[in-house]
Amino acid sequence: MALEIYHQLGHNAVWNFDSIRDDNTGDGVIISPRHIKRSKIEAYPVNTRNRAIFDPQFFLPREAFKKLTTYEFFPANIANEFETNGFIESHANDCAEACVNFQIENGFRFITIPTRYLPGMPSDFSANLEKIFIRPHITALNSKTNHNQVLLEIIVNQQMINDAEYQRDLLNWLTGLDGIDGIYLILERPSNPKQFQDENTIYNYLRFINAIKLNDMFLVMGYLGLESLVYSIASPDIVTIGTFENTRVFQIDSFAESETDRRGPRPRVYFSKLIQSIDHGLLDAFSRRLDDYNELLDHNGYQVEMFQPEFKWHFTKSAIYKHHLLEFSTQLRNIAELDGRQRFERVTEMINIANDNFRRISEAGIPLDIDSGGNHLNIWLTAMNEFAQDQGWR
Repeated sequence: MALEIYHQLGHNAVWNFDSIRDDNTGDGVIISPRHIKRSKIEAYPVNTRNRAIFDPQFFLPREAFKKLTTYEFFPANIANEFETNGFIESHANDCAEACVNFQIENGFRFITIPTRYLPGMPSDFSANLEKIFIRPHITALNSKTNHNQVLLEIIVNQQMINDAEYQRDLLNWLTGLDGIDGIYLILERPSNPKQFQDENTIYNYLRFINAIKLNDMFLVMGYLGLESLVYSIASPDIVTIGTFENTRVFQIDSFAESETDRRGPRPRVYFSKLIQSIDHGLLDAFSRRLDDYNELLDHNGYQVEMFQPEFKWHFTKSAIYKHHLLEFSTQLRNIAELDGRQRFERVTEMINIANDNFRRISEAGIPLDIDSGGNHLNIWLTAMNEFAQDQGWR
């Protein structure tokens, strides 16, 4: 089955819908109730909802921030101040019944069973989630005569993935649950540097993805950045792309009320031939020092708009994000029909080309910091090679 691309919605979701409509950059969306009111979701066209995945976002269930207050099934709205011990059976059942009904009534592609954020490696990880969310939702689903396939949402972190015993126990639990057709998988990782550069975690995450797929489970991978190219070689079913950085990296702080106090990021331009987003302040140096600068650019209408003299560089300019979505989705489309081994070979080729381009930039005397440079590429390649060797591809 071909790899599908879904947009991870967040702030200014209209840009995502514009991008999908105008540039065919996605096959569907993952809806963020933190950013979108219930009534607005219910007003989406039927064909949009039928292709959408609803993420309940029960990550911090104690308080319903922002638009989450419009969803009566959010735990804090049902039990006031949510506490695990105080979230009694009737609360859990009411929450599950209303959450399931909302997803069925809106005709979303899957029914998503929510999760909460649990840091570290808690010994009661599975028991906690089963008690407050999984079993009540399965009970609610069993009372329905007909419903779509079921995804279980799970947030894992680097400690969980890199601990062999914990990862094994987690896999055994996930693949042994009744009534679950697939996993909506989210990895918590640092947001700095901007491109993920932990070879050990990337390799172990590839193994984790592969193990889920070997158990014939549908796999949706949420909150991904450019590293989705790497994870694609383990053959997930859906990978995500996003506009703002908090839709490309899962950070629990993004779901706290303090999010509005953050400064906006410096505008960056995606270069597909570098597999990197470059700080816009470097563009003049690129144009002066690189003889092949025009060949390095991704030429589209958004690039033309951004490179006009009168363009005001600011993180709120939609052209920056629509350019990113167009060019990166094109790279994903180019590998979507390939199998794992072919994807590995194609992504390896893309990384090698990007490395060569970064070498020319260095030779031109343009030093790049960790967020604009190519340090991530060989780290990704090392993890991919190790995984490929496990698969007998090299």
